[in-house]
Amino acid sequence: MSSEDNNGSLKKLEDIRKKIRERVAFVESLDDLPKPFGGSMLLHIEVNPRVAFHFLEFIFEISYVDIMQEAGFRFIDDKTTWEYFVMSENGFLRIYDWKDYTVSVGSFGAADRGTDEGLKKDAEYLKKLIEENIKRFDDYRRVHYKKYLDQYPFDNFMNAFISLGILLNETLDEFGKNKGYLEALMLLVAFVDTELRYLILLTRINVRKTKKVDPDFRELFQQVDKDFISERNIFKMAAQEINFPNYNKKTFFKRANELYDIRNRAVHRFAITNFQYHEGRSAVEKYLDLKDILYEMIMELEKEQVRLGVGFIKPDELDWNSDAEMRHELGRVIASKIDPTIVLGRTSEREAMFSDKYPRGVHPSLKTIVEGFKKNLEKSKKPQEEDPKKTK
Repeated sequence: MSSEDNNGSLKKLEDIRKKIRERVAFVESLDDLPKPFGGSMLLHIEVNPRVAFHFLEFIFEISYVDIMQEAGFRFIDDKTTWEYFVMSENGFLRIYDWKDYTVSVGSFGAADRGTDEGLKKDAEYLKKLIEENIKRFDDYRRVHYKKYLDQYPFDNFMNAFISLGILLNETLDEFGKNKGYLEALMLLVAFVDTELRYLILLTRINVRKTKKVDPDFRELFQQVDKDFISERNIFKMAAQEINFPNYNKKTFFKRANELYDIRNRAVHRFAITNFQYHEGRSAVEKYLDLKDILYEMIMELEKEQVRLGVGFIKPDELDWNSDAEMRHELGRVIASKIDPTIVLGRTSEREAMFSDKYPRGVHPSLKTIVEGFKKNLEKSKKPQEEDPKKTK
């Protein structure tokens, strides 16, 4: 997509968001909904329900909140896996799916000065906006995240750092049948370079004892026009600034330069030297431990950063593998660097109470609810024992 196309898509996205904010507001709390709950279906939207769920989250720029479920409230015959509530000057609308088959918009209560006709017009407006723009969802996501990564270079660097590790591991898993050798070689060199940049950054923060990423550190993780620090220069800077407590520094950079040379032969001189494709695999296997050596050093410097109370690492971020929510959020932001069309919503849709995938089409939790109703009913039918204190 050209720069001109990107700008056109960004402008279109901004227009959509502006228009939707002028017409409706997203409801984030159960307290903001009218009581009692109720309403009626107004119209269907001809789109894929799962795509619609993420599209609305993206367009509204909100984290989806399942306010009914969080409040412990579910309709006994609920067939939805997600629902958004919006408010206009006419009242409230509910946008929801039905058993993951369709998307519908229903009224959920008129405002004091609102009308049913006004709510229907709001519903028709949303239907048109969604149906006309959901086809360009992938384009909107790509240009949105490109702009985001340009605006926040350090986020871009950190997303890329983790993404490189994921991509490298995925490529290594595919090794065999003469597949993925060059990609793994390039990814390994890029990953080692990124680790070294990060180690220089951590070292400088810990030495300077700064609470933030100072402006003069930016050269490590951002290229401005044609001005950037090359990989070879990063090797030199790292050799001067970084401590290698458990590995010989001279040996490390000798091997790192060898790996770099092999990568250059493979990429730039494949056809004009005697380089053979299989050498990519043997090079990766020979130098793969370089990334592990640096990773151990990163862990130690991050712990030191937390101990000193400096920098950007928080104690609970030292082991993000133990935090499911953090892993999910990392996956979502990393996708913006790998492929922003990979949808990872902030919150998973709920499971419908009635669904074809359950025996008899009933969610297991519904059985528990019904059993509770039965017990309460039986309890209410039992004759009440007379209170001795009230007996004369």
